[in-house]
Amino acid sequence: MYIPKNRILTNQYTRGEEYVIKTTKERYVGFYHRFFTGQIFTGKTPNDSIVLELIPNEQPQNQEISQNGLTTNNIALFLGDPDPLIDTRIWNQNNILSYLEATQQPTNDSQPRLLPSQYYPSPTPQDYQLGVFQRYFVYRINTIEFTEVDKETYENIKTKNSNWAWKFYDYFSIPWELTGNKEKTYITNRNIVLIAERRNRAPGLGKFLRENYLKFYKG
Repeated sequence: MYIPKNRILTNQYTRGEEYVIKTTKERYVGFYHRFFTGQIFTGKTPNDSIVLELIPNEQPQNQEISQNGLTTNNIALFLGDPDPLIDTRIWNQNNILSYLEATQQPTNDSQPRLLPSQYYPSPTPQDYQLGVFQRYFVYRINTIEFTEVDKETYENIKTKNSNWAWKFYDYFSIPWELTGNKEKTYITNRNIVLIAERRNRAPGLGKFLRENYLKFYKG
């Protein structure tokens, strides 16, 4: 039976939390497509060689969570996998393998490490009384991908806490003006960001912050 392409949602991907194979109840990780009827099947499109029906997973697998709510990742779990099911923006398999070999560490053992996750700061009334507060950032060394983090995460990366994947990140913090003359506050925060970019060799911080130099400002 012919079904128009606009009635099929193709090239979707699941990491194993959402669906199981209908016949075996096994968790499914990989590409899938969905028909307008609501039916879901494995494969990017109906034309894939092997197509199995999927159903919603009624017992989602819990992520491994640290005490502060951040997910963990296993470095060696993905080594040697020809098609690693992992976001390459978070881990680069070849870089990890090269690092482990260079530092004479085993490449076949699972090594859980905590990863920084995005934090959205909220200045306190005390911060506004002071007129300034501190913002904390980490960025991947090779790609300059920024993540704003809380102070605890920042300190863990800075102090090279062995529970964290600190080797892949650099870090810095900046003061952020909250009150005062609006124009001066804008200029001050912009200059602080420019200085941080140069000092830390981390271009793009202003773009990451969307050049919103009056973020959190109260006149």
